[in-house]
Amino acid sequence: MRLALVNTKGGVGKTTTAVYLAAGFSSYGRTLLVDCDPQQSALSWIQGTEPPFGVAPLPGDDVQRRLPKLAAGYEHVVLDTPPGNLPIITSAVLAVEAVLVPIAPTGVDVNRVVPTLELLVDLGKQSPINVAVLLTRMRYSTNSTRGIRDVLNEYGWPVMATEIPLAESYAQAFGSVPTDLGAYGLLVKELLS
Repeated sequence: MRLALVNTKGGVGKTTTAVYLAAGFSSYGRTLLVDCDPQQSALSWIQGTEPPFGVAPLPGDDVQRRLPKLAAGYEHVVLDTPPGNLPIITSAVLAVEAVLVPIAPTGVDVNRVVPTLELLVDLGKQSPINVAVLLTRMRYSTNSTRGIRDVLNEYGWPVMATEIPLAESYAQAFGSVPTDLGAYGLLVKELLS
């Protein structure tokens, strides 16, 4: 599986999701985490650790051209993309078969996801891609959490069944390789099924 984490808005959990998915996929086959973000947050995250997956920087707008050679021999490839950099995002999306759009259940996040979804519709005309929304930073028993699925269903976008809760364990995981995947373990299984 080749999967990109995409949202033109920052702060929605793309890098956290990318690192956790790479750790989870590594139990199911040789996995590569590709950091397409010029800020290199995913690389910084695991610097000084020994992850059970390969890691490579690819911070340019030529991901589509360079990824096939870089990813040769890997069963799973996870791309972490930057916010707002449309040339890199476009190239990354055209290099994969699936896209996850992480989104937090806030009004501003829902409002700001529309340009991302519109971009994915346009790119899907060039190359077929499977797109799904991933709900992150979920705070259960709140009004925003209860209504988010209804709002996204109005847009007609598929939403993953697995939800990622707002949890201190995810916030504190930077600088380590995740061993307790929590909800991300369920997400890996859902993606592979």
